[in-house]
Amino acid sequence: MLAHQAEPDDLEMIHGTREVVGLLSGRWSVDILYLLAGGTRRYSQIFYEVGEISKKTLTQTLRTLEANGLVARRAFPEMPLRVEYSLTTRGWSLSSLLMAMYEWSAEDRSAARTAHLRLAA
Repeated sequence: MLAHQAEPDDLEMIHGTREVVGLLSGRWSVDILYLLAGGTRRYSQIFYEVGEISKKTLTQTLRTLEANGLVARRAFPEMPLRVEYSLTTRGWSLSSLLMAMYEWSAEDRSAARTAHLRLAA
């Protein structure tokens, strides 16, 4: 943190954290962000790789991620129309946060299993 910036207070930290959680709160947002972290994908690739998602929901989720500045949409003037999606710089900046959340989850699951085994013994 820069020397001239004051430490954030609790309310600022809560607001900032809720903002990030809001960006990731869509049912399929994290799935799509993980896929796009692996590289640019066409709409049909995302549709088949995400799994049990309707085309309507996928379109809405991609539009929301695009509106939030996390995903870029590129349409090519071809017939049939080709559309590709990729992470923006802002979207890429979330990838380390997603990995940290995954790592915490993996460690927590292991700790929870160990605690459960101790209680069961």
